[in-house]
Amino acid sequence: MQSAAKHPQEQLRLQALLDYLVLDTEAEQSFDELTALASSICDTPISLVSLVDSERQWFKSRTGLDASETPRSLAFCAHAILEDGIFEVEDTLSDKRFSDNPLVTGAPNIRFYAGAPLITSEQLPIGTLCVISDQPMKLTSQQRQALQVLARQVISQLDLRSRNRQLELIGREREKLLSTIAHDLRGPFNFILGYAKALATKLDTMDPSRVSIMAKGIWQGSLDVFQTLDELLQWSSNNLGKAPQPKATLVSELVDDAHLLLKDAFSIKKLRFVAKTPENMAALCDETLSKAILRNLIANAIKYSSANGEIVVEVSDVAAAGDNPATIEIAVSDEGTGVPAALIDKLFTTPLDSQLGTCGETGTGLGLQLCYDFAIKQNGKIWLDRRYQKGARIVLSLPKA
Repeated sequence: MQSAAKHPQEQLRLQALLDYLVLDTEAEQSFDELTALASSICDTPISLVSLVDSERQWFKSRTGLDASETPRSLAFCAHAILEDGIFEVEDTLSDKRFSDNPLVTGAPNIRFYAGAPLITSEQLPIGTLCVISDQPMKLTSQQRQALQVLARQVISQLDLRSRNRQLELIGREREKLLSTIAHDLRGPFNFILGYAKALATKLDTMDPSRVSIMAKGIWQGSLDVFQTLDELLQWSSNNLGKAPQPKATLVSELVDDAHLLLKDAFSIKKLRFVAKTPENMAALCDETLSKAILRNLIANAIKYSSANGEIVVEVSDVAAAGDNPATIEIAVSDEGTGVPAALIDKLFTTPLDSQLGTCGETGTGLGLQLCYDFAIKQNGKIWLDRRYQKGARIVLSLPKA
């Protein structure tokens, strides 16, 4: 028996298969109808939609066969995905590659096999639509053509299935976005409108110190609204399928942009900003996503810092080690209230209720989950430095350019 070689683009092929999220799912009528039609057209008792995984072939649909999968080492389909067109074995007992295959010498006693590769839009074969008989035979040209047409229909059904799943996800995320906007923007807007109305109607009778306090409140409220809107729009773009655009980006510019946007918030709380960002240090990242992460981290540091504190952004170059590539680490440290012990393990992966800042600041509760999603999306990592005791220190790691 001769097992098939790995496909030349095996890793890409396997990833394409996994992206469909179809392995080990329930039977679906749309696929079962195609295998039934293939058996009828080709006059074979067995027809399968076979998906070739790393160590097995798994059947999304099967007509005339009880087994749901077989080892890849025995799979005829593992040979078929190496071919450009239909792979046909007219008599397995006359073919030294298969004559002693357990699927030939035992059930289901394969004597004839023909498989049309399932080719994705990236030209990667993920499996086959195959027909099988326990008698030697040969497909006619019309049967071969029909099998190829049906194989394309299988791919079309897989693509349709993926699009429907994506639309369902988009629908759920849109509902979450609208709910969050309604909940988290109404409060800050009411706060701003209340102060603005008071200034507009009572300015002439107000004490100057009170005017200053209310003006600062409007400014802080406006910053909160902007930050919330920015987070929500970035988060919705991420979850609605926007692809990242990684390129070599100077980390010092990312840090400077984040600081510039939040400069007035530093001023209001009388916080010092310290940037330890060596020049010419570049990360391979999506500029928009990375700016959103840094804005979130610095805004959180401001939120949980007391007046006259210090926030430090420190950038370091981490050399490659073993299988780990070279990275750029950006650490944001504050001297604030720190992270409650009960929240540490949930910080990045679970939606949390927004915690009030040291001056009663509110937020969406999406910030650090958003940061985690954005980091992973561009092959980065983010974590809380648990050894840091002065407040909170969060580290973002990005691939080095």
